[in-house]
Amino acid sequence: MNRSYLGDRLLEHLLNNEVLLIIKTPQLRGFFIFDTMRNVYVLIISLLLLIGCSFSPDPIKSAFKKDEFLKKIVKDKDKYELQIAFTEISRNKDGEPIFKDFEFQVDENKYFYPASTTKLPIVVLTLDKINKLRSSGINITLKSKILISSNYSEKNEIQLDTITSFQNLIADVFLVSDNYSSNILIDFIGYNYFNTKMSHAGFKNTYLNHKFNPDPYVNIDWLIKTVDKQLISSNQDQIIVTANQNISGLKKGENKFQDGRIVSGSLDFSQKNRHSIRDMHNLLKRIIFPSKLDKENVFNLNVEDYDFLRYWMSRYTYEDLGDKFRTDKKYFDSYNKFFIHGSDTVVNNRNIRVYNKLGQAYGTSVDNAYIRNYQDDIEFVLTATIYTNKNKTINDNVYEYDETAIPFLAKLSQSLYNNLID
Repeated sequence: MNRSYLGDRLLEHLLNNEVLLIIKTPQLRGFFIFDTMRNVYVLIISLLLLIGCSFSPDPIKSAFKKDEFLKKIVKDKDKYELQIAFTEISRNKDGEPIFKDFEFQVDENKYFYPASTTKLPIVVLTLDKINKLRSSGINITLKSKILISSNYSEKNEIQLDTITSFQNLIADVFLVSDNYSSNILIDFIGYNYFNTKMSHAGFKNTYLNHKFNPDPYVNIDWLIKTVDKQLISSNQDQIIVTANQNISGLKKGENKFQDGRIVSGSLDFSQKNRHSIRDMHNLLKRIIFPSKLDKENVFNLNVEDYDFLRYWMSRYTYEDLGDKFRTDKKYFDSYNKFFIHGSDTVVNNRNIRVYNKLGQAYGTSVDNAYIRNYQDDIEFVLTATIYTNKNKTINDNVYEYDETAIPFLAKLSQSLYNNLID
């Protein structure tokens, strides 16, 4: 229905208070009779609102159009296995968030490797289990000292009987995506606890089957105890969650680097971790807006837990980087922030906060973030993945991260951000 046709029909109403109107919009269909000018005015306003909604542009597609680099990537969207979820956020007069959701090529039946994005639900369930233990009478908090040891008998550089805290481990996960800390948390909660809890919470396309490499002790089962030697870890037998074979994208590449050489054949991801775009997008929204989206408190988290999560997700590296990583120059200020900052090492606008957990492995790059400028009152949630593997070889560490993947994620978020400013 074009605007000129709408104007003609409304004029007809104004000239004749009682007239039959045939409405052929996708939103409204039928026959309506209006016998007063008051009803006509109500109709005009309603139709204009509907027309406004129907002509509202898709912000993701608008973002593509405004950047030549994005245009180029989108032309090969299938090759890059693009999936994007975007939530535009506004506020009502009471400050309550209003969500407007958009998706681009999101397909729950198409697999991509989530890499370190799976660490976010690992941390969420760590907090969940701490609360569960405390309710059972065990005196444990995020800041409590815990004892980490192993039955591993060979001499190694990791000190056995290390004393730390869950807070320290989680901080390292968010600041530098530390695999060692993440793997300890996996042994704390257990694979079965993770998979059962996430499924019951409604995240049917999220599961955990393995720990994170590179970590020289990836195959070690860590024992986590309270300082009084009470065992609190869950090193139960792993139950492998095998992906539905009807899902596409489970086999990646045409060749793979294996045992020091390239061999023919794809790498099978059917028993690797999974965390779908829609699952990670919705999980993040729950974390940022729990009072609105998680009223049943399925993860058994309190206000302090959510504050803790949001704090560490939003930190720029130099704000809280511990001594363990401070001397390593690769951990620049905006490390682990693909959205907005990309490969920039300096944070130019500290009014923008990026609450995120990203991942990158096997040619897949993905970021999942709540982005907010508190000064200009701009906020949105963005989740996106891109696959770059020009030589179609898996595990050779030759991927187009720097020249394609990271610039794409940065430019996409910047373009969406600028649209909200305009």
